[in-house]
Amino acid sequence: MEPTDVKRLPWQESILDALDVGIVVLDRHGRVQFWNGWMEAASGVPSATIHGQELVDALPALRDSRLHTAIRDVLDTGAPSVLSHTLNPVLFPLRCADGRRMVHNVLIRPMTANGARYCVIQVTDVTAVVNRERVLREQRDARYRAIVDTAPDAIVTTDTRGVLQWANGAAAQQFGYRPNELIGQSVSLVLAEGSPDWSSLVDRDAADRHAPIELIGRRRDGSRIDLEVSLARWESEGRSFITGILRDITERRRTREELKANALAMRQLAEQTKATLDALPAHIAVLDHGGHIISVNKAWAEGGPGAGFLGDGSIIGDNYLEACASTQAGGADYADALIEGLRGLLLFGGTPVSIEYPGLSAGGPRWYRCLAAPMAAGPFGGAVLMHIDITEIKSMEATLRKLVGQKSTLLREVNHRVKNSLQLVSSLLTLQTMSLPGAAERAHFQDARARIDAIARVHSRLYQTDQFQTIEFGSYLNELCTDLSRASGATLGAIAVKADRIDLPIDQAAPLGLIANELITNAIKHRGAEPANILVELHKTGAPPELAAELIVSDQGPGLPEGFDMRKTRSLGMRLITSLTGQISATVSRLPVERGTSFRIVLTVGEPRNAMLEDSPAEING
Repeated sequence: MEPTDVKRLPWQESILDALDVGIVVLDRHGRVQFWNGWMEAASGVPSATIHGQELVDALPALRDSRLHTAIRDVLDTGAPSVLSHTLNPVLFPLRCADGRRMVHNVLIRPMTANGARYCVIQVTDVTAVVNRERVLREQRDARYRAIVDTAPDAIVTTDTRGVLQWANGAAAQQFGYRPNELIGQSVSLVLAEGSPDWSSLVDRDAADRHAPIELIGRRRDGSRIDLEVSLARWESEGRSFITGILRDITERRRTREELKANALAMRQLAEQTKATLDALPAHIAVLDHGGHIISVNKAWAEGGPGAGFLGDGSIIGDNYLEACASTQAGGADYADALIEGLRGLLLFGGTPVSIEYPGLSAGGPRWYRCLAAPMAAGPFGGAVLMHIDITEIKSMEATLRKLVGQKSTLLREVNHRVKNSLQLVSSLLTLQTMSLPGAAERAHFQDARARIDAIARVHSRLYQTDQFQTIEFGSYLNELCTDLSRASGATLGAIAVKADRIDLPIDQAAPLGLIANELITNAIKHRGAEPANILVELHKTGAPPELAAELIVSDQGPGLPEGFDMRKTRSLGMRLITSLTGQISATVSRLPVERGTSFRIVLTVGEPRNAMLEDSPAEING
């Protein structure tokens, strides 16, 4: 017979009952041989009740459980087992003193006594430890959530299948969902169609594993969002998870594309600029702040030492100031002036340099214009330098000056001959007047002669000056009044002139001269027995382009009859005045005076036509 009890001394049972762990001893048939006080309190099953029973009969919930299997392994093979609460959530049906389910670990070991095999089960209460770890984990998780929930970037956690397990507030806001709407959904919900598999992204080669990935995301409304994704795989309680940071780089990508486009545009602009400079016939070079040549155009490079401009033959890398000082083209004065101007430009910037100088090329004497401008905005500072061949321009200028001189002489001769012809006509009229028997006829002829003389004075002044487009009308009025006063005799009295200096175009001066002649002549003719005391005034008002001239002719004669209308009068002189004022777009009016008559003519001074630059078709065609 095998013993059915383990022989124990009384004080041994007291020790086992005093332990703060559960002790259970089973015989080789799985019958309970010892059930200490800790187990009685935790299970609620008295030792006397369970003693001698098979454990799985007394606690049917344990049958075929992981604990039952481990017990049989110990009894059959002697292999011990450790059952953790993390992998085995249900072991013994135990409760804490406050009635909560007890979290416990179980250690199962074989034991031999009196030649018989036994199974010793040790039960440890880890409820407090687990609760403490849970509290610490929750505190740690709270800090983690506080960090990730306030992070500006979207952070999500998925399982290996890509199913979302957690998402922070930024992720929900970024994609337009509520946080609980994302949990349990596939991560493809927030990625554009055709995106690579989520798990394959984290399983990349080691060299690329930590490099960010750029993907296209999809918001709830279907709009696109550019993402930079960083992924990491981690393990917890035997399960794998993937956490990803999905940063919105839409603005950054747009800026990057703009920079790329701008860089392309700048390259195209640089190529276009170079092509344009190469197409120009001018010799162009770019100097750094020390005066060294850093770039030249095609004309400069192909010109060589025989081009004839200052510094010809210098190449990229040369100091242009030294090359200019040693050049044989032009004169030393021009080279020194250019060097001095360039030094000031390179040191201080400021006003561009412009110099014209003669040169000697392989084809003969030439003329060049050098233009230099600061280039402070460039990467090297410095200046841009240009030598332009102006030989043909100089030749054209000389020819033009000769033609202008010839045309000036011709115009002066024309005006002189017109004046002489008008004086001849005036003399003929004077002779004809002497043969007329009637005083009325003689008066008409004298009026016509006076009008011709007024026009002749205009041409006389034109050929006496170098100006062929304008007449200084103040001097003309003084001359006109002097001649009319001398022709009228001593009985006239004074003709006073107060005239500003005004240059009138010939198209306005001739008609206005006739108007002044008519008004002054009328004042002389109709003065009566008393002196007329005529006052002629010429004033300018405003400034170009609104410059105006005001002519006032006043006398102290008997005045005009009441109801006089110069537009309805049959007088040739008044009709002539009306017609001429309309011709020059002037206005004529009578000013109220106590005695005599006062006429006021106002006209806007026009721009003179440049007769020197106006050629007839015959002149243009040669």
